[in-house]
Amino acid sequence: MLQRSVVITAAWLEIAAGAALVTAPDVACWLLFAAKPEGIGIILARFAGVGLLALGIACLPSKATGSRRSALFGLLVFNVAVTILFAGVGVVTTFHGVLLWPAVVLHAVIAAALLPQLLARR
Repeated sequence: MLQRSVVITAAWLEIAAGAALVTAPDVACWLLFAAKPEGIGIILARFAGVGLLALGIACLPSKATGSRRSALFGLLVFNVAVTILFAGVGVVTTFHGVLLWPAVVLHAVIAAALLPQLLARR
């Protein structure tokens, strides 16, 4: 019981940290490092936040033993969020590397491939 509580607490802390980095990277970075991110730093902070959010979701224990539903859901959240984040970067900013749009397409394809698997596991 204690081990399960520790895992649940750790997972929710990662979710909270990830959500803070995604929604308010300036505040989160200021609280952590006493500095505000600028330019590409904001994008990287949000990318890290998406990763922490997905990690927390993937690590939440499932009620069904042996179920990989939370891991699939975590991967889906990560890929959808990165697709949205990177597409937004491509449309709104001037930060355009040669792999930006291929990364958007790749993460969208991965998300599209994960969705039927997640829905089929009900």
